[in-house]
Amino acid sequence: MNDTKKYLLTVFGDYKDEKVCQEMAICITPLVDSPQLKFQYSRGTVLFHFASLFEQSEIYDFLDLALETYSNAFILTEFNDNVSVKLPIDVKKHLYDLDGSSDGVDTLELDFNEIMDELITSEDDTEFVALLLEEVKKRVKKPSLDQLLEKITEAGVESLTPFEKGVLENYSK
Repeated sequence: MNDTKKYLLTVFGDYKDEKVCQEMAICITPLVDSPQLKFQYSRGTVLFHFASLFEQSEIYDFLDLALETYSNAFILTEFNDNVSVKLPIDVKKHLYDLDGSSDGVDTLELDFNEIMDELITSEDDTEFVALLLEEVKKRVKKPSLDQLLEKITEAGVESLTPFEKGVLENYSK
């Protein structure tokens, strides 16, 4: 089974309010396999932090399409011990903790099914969303029931990612 990796995504543009950042975050959610997608924005940049089962090259290809209307410049890097980031302590604490919520800062709580329902029923960009979702479906490596049960046995049900929990729920139907 693939391991999730953490990524930092820096998107450059003229972002005047949180609404545009949330729209970008929703575009990114098909890639996200962490309880939250954290972000921090300033007028010229948005910094996203998330975990994903996808490889960096697949994420890059997806982002190249998904963020096209928001920006023509971004940096995607795997977030590991070799990455150094200088941020105010409260922002750093918020961005680095993908499992915990942070009151008063920019977080997108991920309910993948709710977000996808909202995207699919939205009349704006329906064709674009359908294209992105189809591309994601082609690339997602769905874990088998045995793989999920093995992970639960080894590390407990709380170790499952939101994506894995959704797959397990589908197997139970």
